[in-house]
Amino acid sequence: MTLPGEFSQRVRLVHASFGTRNLERAVGFYRDVLGGEIAHEFRNEAGDCYGVFVHMGCGTFVELFRDIGIEAGATCTFRHICFDVPDIEAMAKHLTNHGFTPSIRRGRTDGVLQLFIEDMDGNKIEFQQQDEHSALQRFLADKQNRSADHVRSER
Repeated sequence: MTLPGEFSQRVRLVHASFGTRNLERAVGFYRDVLGGEIAHEFRNEAGDCYGVFVHMGCGTFVELFRDIGIEAGATCTFRHICFDVPDIEAMAKHLTNHGFTPSIRRGRTDGVLQLFIEDMDGNKIEFQQQDEHSALQRFLADKQNRSADHVRSER
């Protein structure tokens, strides 16, 4: 997405941030189940770890902070975070092997293959696979074609 006005830098999602009552369990999920890698630990002056950045690949991070004030069953306005995967069937099998019960479906209006699970704190996570039926893949292909046409017309 290009911002309007003079600022024309591209922007992208870098991370999503979650609070958790059990930081170690949350890190275990993103690291051990989803294959992330701890990129940075937030430590206080006493050296205690109170948060982490987990790299999920392609420059995307999940930021986790210990938040003992979160009550069991607490809700928030966070909706979900989405990860793109090359093989949603393989991801569904992997998640099933870790005790989840994912169900793959197509998005109603965007046509993307998707499944949703919740992590141990109830945060909703979407996994998607783009294919020829996906509106965003068609959009990106059309955009690439328009860009290529523009370059050819300038020659």
